[in-house]
Amino acid sequence: MAPITKKSNKVAKKFTVDCSGPTENGVFDPSAYVKYLVEHIKVDGHIGNLGKDITVSEEGSKVVVVSTTKFSGKYLKYLSKRYLKKNQVRDWIRFVSVKQNEYQLQFYSVAVDEEEEEEEE
Repeated sequence: MAPITKKSNKVAKKFTVDCSGPTENGVFDPSAYVKYLVEHIKVDGHIGNLGKDITVSEEGSKVVVVSTTKFSGKYLKYLSKRYLKKNQVRDWIRFVSVKQNEYQLQFYSVAVDEEEEEEEE
């Protein structure tokens, strides 16, 4: 009898980032974000080495990253925060996890700031 061997099928992980809030207000450009991710994602220690392993696409106001290699949500969050900082909108927009492998770019809550201003007057 031949020994049983396991075939390791590469399962594609799909990460979605909903950018609809900042995009509607004209603060965020999803196509520039996609371009940034394509240029900065590292595969095997090399930047821009996506090949067939990782695809980054824009679907309306959502950005979809599909990976068959080692890729994590934390790395996507790291890259997203760097992008926001580079474009000087990090003070207003944050990267939030909605569900597993689903993220959203949201504005910080402004209601608390308005209450503080009213108390000062």
